[in-house]
Amino acid sequence: MKRFSGYLKHDFAKTAFAVFAAVLLCALYSVNSAKFRLINTYKVKANSVSADKFGNFYTASNNKILKFGSDGKYLFPYEEFRYGKIGMLDVTNPMKLLVFYPDFLTVVSLDRFLSPLSTYNFFSLGYQNIAAIASSVDGRLWFYDNVDFKLKKIDETGIIFRESQPLNVLLGQAPNPNFIIERDNQVYVNDSALGILVFDFFGSYNKTIPLRGLTKFQLVQQQIVYQEHNRLKSYNPVSFEWKEVQLPDTADLVQAVLEKESLAILKKEQVDFYRY
Repeated sequence: MKRFSGYLKHDFAKTAFAVFAAVLLCALYSVNSAKFRLINTYKVKANSVSADKFGNFYTASNNKILKFGSDGKYLFPYEEFRYGKIGMLDVTNPMKLLVFYPDFLTVVSLDRFLSPLSTYNFFSLGYQNIAAIASSVDGRLWFYDNVDFKLKKIDETGIIFRESQPLNVLLGQAPNPNFIIERDNQVYVNDSALGILVFDFFGSYNKTIPLRGLTKFQLVQQQIVYQEHNRLKSYNPVSFEWKEVQLPDTADLVQAVLEKESLAILKKEQVDFYRY
């Protein structure tokens, strides 16, 4: 009975994610005909905005992260000065967010209340040059090692569970990743000059998606969603189909992210939240 209950929970989780993904894809395809409704505005100076699978939003500045609900209401703060400036925030797992501080090669994991859980220090683990990090579904951490040009996955003690071949040999040149994300048993490593390098769950290189010039993107059922000027674009690397969404009120636009039925637009002095 216990095993059967586990199967039910697994099936429910899969169904819930499928419904969520379908909602977001529908949003991308039909939002052009919808009317955006501003639901909240929060004064903040931030460098980036992110969204998790539950529809929560996060702004990240040099040393501070703010969490907002899907209704745009402010929830929790996180602030840390010891490790320098925040270089990357991964919200793939809303129960274990990852904050990367490149100056000190340190990653801090946070719970859903933005309270610290654990810390990775790459210097103490024997690494000297880390380009980007990402959360893994098994609770471990992916990163790109700029010294031996490998994508690696480790736990908090530094044990290597997966690693790629040397990519400078495999690709004929050394990548310089600025963003990594794991989704649906694949790892996507973004290099603005090369495109998006795709790896399987074991760290083996599969292909390169020729989308260049990106700094960040979202992934939903193999759809690559990213911002370009005053639009959100969606690209299907299987069907090669493109879709796009015209954003509302793009004055002083820094970044925009879309989740479920909500949209967050980060500007120079504030973040705006919309429903449609």
